[in-house]
Amino acid sequence: MVKIEEIEPSLIVEAVIVWTGWGRGMMPNREDSLLFKHFGKAVTATLLPIIKSLEDDFYSSDARFKADNIQEMGELSSAQFRKKHPEIADEIVSAFAWCYTFDFR
Repeated sequence: MVKIEEIEPSLIVEAVIVWTGWGRGMMPNREDSLLFKHFGKAVTATLLPIIKSLEDDFYSSDARFKADNIQEMGELSSAQFRKKHPEIADEIVSAFAWCYTFDFR
């Protein structure tokens, strides 16, 4: 498996945005087919495991149990993720926070 450090960060940002639909839709999408259409089979085969691993790390947050409201949930889950992945772009954190708060609203 390719390590995240071996991939251009802007490519991962673009892939997360395409995959989640962040900034384009009213709700998260997370459709693998969108990545295949946008990047092709070979690039998607490299990116998809990385994206799903990052998503798993984000969703390991317990913010949904601790937060008093959606805003706090987004902030807490993002902070917890940042401790694990301080190198990850803000756009990725925002996209995953949007998905997380949508799923656990």
